[in-house]
Amino acid sequence: MDHLRAMAVFARVAEAGSFRAAASQLGISASVVSHHVTGLERYLDTPLIYRSTRKLSLTRAGEQLAHSAQTMVEAAQQGLDQIGKTGAQPMGCLKITAPAVFQYAQFVARVSAFMIKHPKVELKVNFSDQRHNIIEEGFDLAFRIGWLKDSSLKARKLADGGQLLCASPDYLKDSPPINHPADMERHELVRLKGFAPGIQLTQRGTKKRRTIRPPHRVEIDSGFAAMRMVEQGCGIAMLPDFLVRDRIEARKLQEVLPQWDTPSFGIYAVWPDNTGANSLRRLFVDFISEIAK
Repeated sequence: MDHLRAMAVFARVAEAGSFRAAASQLGISASVVSHHVTGLERYLDTPLIYRSTRKLSLTRAGEQLAHSAQTMVEAAQQGLDQIGKTGAQPMGCLKITAPAVFQYAQFVARVSAFMIKHPKVELKVNFSDQRHNIIEEGFDLAFRIGWLKDSSLKARKLADGGQLLCASPDYLKDSPPINHPADMERHELVRLKGFAPGIQLTQRGTKKRRTIRPPHRVEIDSGFAAMRMVEQGCGIAMLPDFLVRDRIEARKLQEVLPQWDTPSFGIYAVWPDNTGANSLRRLFVDFISEIAK
């Protein structure tokens, strides 16, 4: 019994990959984390972690104990979650990261509705187009758009998003006409970082496809900034439809090649693999997902 807390701390170290990251996630100092791990090593009379100035890795004994420790933590969390499910209102704190463009979507309204429904919950939300390492940086949950790479994170697809090719009316009025995908080669793209260089277009009502690669001088990692540059006449951009629909209706932007469809993308929630079935983060994802339907 005296070593259960140390095992829980060690499980977080094994998951996070460093004392500093584990300390940040647990809300304690790195020296306290090191104390718990060292205490386990002394009790077991065997090293659990190989330490170096650049990285941390588990010994064979450490790998064995990490598996048992993580199983212990998950079982305890599931037991607490079950009690919380039938007892008082959900409570706790969630640290979330989401793409910056979510500030201009319905996401904020959905988060607000969740907070109103669950007054004992606290949220720390980071809006950024930088893709954070949620385990190392201590995030409980991340929302991502695009296409997910293989990883150890759990993921849930919430919705499909569409994209639109857009330009400002003044830009289109003063530039060569765009009636066919090939015409895009004479125009400049404001390119969003992280997307494939080629844009695949499918003609509506047919299976005809074209891949275009318009030239670009600007590559930017912010969808909102790309939209603003396009509004100023810097070129054409392929942007999420939820970001530009209002601008199109207000005639600040105009859809380019409306008879051709651009690829859709997924909107996902991702979280670490050690989450209980009824945890606060799962409750939040379920709520966001239900409203999104």
